[in-house]
Amino acid sequence: MSSTVILDNGSFNIKVGYNTADVKDIKKVQNTICRTKDKKLLISNQIHNVNDISGITFKRPIEKGNLVSWEVEKQIWDYAFTSRDVDLDVDPSDTHLILGETPFTLPQLSINTDQIIFEEYGFQSLYRNPMAGFIPWNYGKNETLYEPKIENDISGIKNYADFQLVIDSGFNATWIIPIIRGVVYWRGVRKFEIGGRFLSGVLREYVSFRHYNVTDETILVNNIKEKSCFVSLDYNESLKMIKQNKNNKDHIIEYVLPDFNTTTQGYVLTPELKQKYKPQEQQILRLYDERFSVPETIFHPEIVNVNNKPGLVETIMDSIYTLPELIRPLIVSNIIVIGGNFEMENFEKRLSNELKIVLPVEWDVRIGKPSNPTTYGWESAKVFSENESYRNVRVSKQDYEEHGSQWCQQRFGFQL
Repeated sequence: MSSTVILDNGSFNIKVGYNTADVKDIKKVQNTICRTKDKKLLISNQIHNVNDISGITFKRPIEKGNLVSWEVEKQIWDYAFTSRDVDLDVDPSDTHLILGETPFTLPQLSINTDQIIFEEYGFQSLYRNPMAGFIPWNYGKNETLYEPKIENDISGIKNYADFQLVIDSGFNATWIIPIIRGVVYWRGVRKFEIGGRFLSGVLREYVSFRHYNVTDETILVNNIKEKSCFVSLDYNESLKMIKQNKNNKDHIIEYVLPDFNTTTQGYVLTPELKQKYKPQEQQILRLYDERFSVPETIFHPEIVNVNNKPGLVETIMDSIYTLPELIRPLIVSNIIVIGGNFEMENFEKRLSNELKIVLPVEWDVRIGKPSNPTTYGWESAKVFSENESYRNVRVSKQDYEEHGSQWCQQRFGFQL
């Protein structure tokens, strides 16, 4: 019996697994190849076996949201499908594929992807869509995420929620994607060009200027960002607290830098760890306003002299007001946030507060954040794969061979 593989082809991590697997068993595969200081070439998760993470250079197949290098991507997919490290063992000739791709992927690049999937790998069928497009199909779980909770009778919903706004904040960018009756409303899709890569770059500049030179420490800076940064509910108030009290434990932390003996990644120094290790044995990075000033650029890019682009809230407003007037309040009350940047503490709360300020007071702003925003798109795609609609819309290998390379683009491409 044929199986179905769901592959969320993210710019930073690929999330891949069979649709019969539990969400906690999803395999995460780094979407990169890299070279160490001693010229060793590593594919994807092989980087986890390296002790010295200093000076590693990366080559990513996805640039600015477009898959531009299949020479690199195919090596990573081969690793994901066949490597013992991942332990997935995919046989494309007996497998259907659901592929998550970036919105507004250039048509020729999408056609290249279809050719690789059917002609190189030989998958039985393909369905590709932005991962945000699967969120409305997970309506039962979505309703449990909203705050404040409203008792809604969803027993009559057969397939999907009719109106959904998905904010997907990932590595390369943040996408605002309205979905009406299960279909992406392409005229309302907006790209906000600040994502995880940009935030890591800002943090690298701050730390290099104020503390230590971490220009070549890509992995270390990313670890510091993930473990330390948070979104302030009131940026100006947080700055005042830092200025008035340099020992404020809520905003100031100490990060232990890797010594490649006791730690290769570094970690946040807690009171318990302070008792375990002597201070002179550690190289400490003390972080102050960097922790919340870096994420603040999402709302106010002018902080880092990006003066020609609006913030996230303005971009969301632009998307909302492209929609028919009647459904704008409905979309606003059904917002789901996904993507790795929403792992940062208070991000969705701050976003909700900001939207309530600028939207009409009678509109009910509801934002739902899943417990694991990075895999929620995959989880929703799994729900979609269990629906009869999926079997009706996917393109089989036979269809592809009969109609040609343009057929998938006509079925799955964006329509403005």
